[in-house]
Parts: sequence; structure tokens; C-alpha cells
Amino acid sequence: MDSDNTYSNNHMKHPKEFLNAVESPALLMQALPRQVVTANKKACELFGKTLEQIEGHRGGQIFDCIHAFTEAGCGLDINCENCKIKNAVVDTFSTGNSHNNVRTILDIKKHKEIIPHDLEVSTEKTGDFVLITIEKYITKVEQ
Repeated sequence: MDSDNTYSNNHMKHPKEFLNAVESPALLMQALPRQVVTANKKACELFGKTLEQIEGHRGGQIFDCIHAFTEAGCGLDINCENCKIKNAVVDTFSTGNSHNNVRTILDIKKHKEIIPHDLEVSTEKTGDFVLITIEKYITKVEQ
């Protein structure tokens, strides 16, 4: 076992402690089913949600992406095929490659209003999980 994997396995014994030490809002995702296992306090604050509203949900549901609540659901809706975030997460799970500063515009539904958000995330394989850090999450201002 290589040292990186040993490190990953050791800190995954206490994922909440590990995540709360991450400076950016962060989510820890499992592969099957592809759902968030836990999040740090900064992510809870960013999304205005409790851990109970985050754990066990798909990424798009946490971000409140409009496509996460269709009949097909997050990651399966036809609009998700080219989702840069989903594709980065899937690639990190399948290849182990990290993706840095993946940027996209995501349509977020809050309070019955759809608002585009400028979003930037990074992914990193850590043990059997993928760590998703949210680098930017701001309302996109139309110009």
C-alpha cells in the first residue's frame, strides 16, 4: 500500500474532523450510489442546510440544481450529460485523477426562483471517496 493511500485511509476514519479542517466548503461523496456522505460546517453554511439535509443526497440536490428535481433526477436527467461537475466527479472516481477549478454556471432554485450561479469546484480521490471542494459559489450577475 502506498503512503498516499495509507494517509487517505487513516483520515477517513474520522471524515467529519478531516472535512472541518478543510479551508473551503467541502463535500465527501461515495461512489455507489453517488451520494454525499458528509460535509463540513462551511458547506452547511454556504448551502443554508443542516448535515441531515446534505448527507445521503446527490450533489445536485445539495446545490439545489434545477435538474436534480426532475423525474430522472440528479445525474440522470438528460441535462446532466454535459454537467462539468458531475463529469469531474465521475472521472475522479473512475481514474483517480483530480480536477482543479472546474467552472460552470448552474441554475439554482431557491425560494421558487431560478438563479444562475457561477460555480467552481475541485475534486480529489481520497480512499474510496471523492472530496469536492467548492472554490466559488456566487450569484451570476447578468451584464
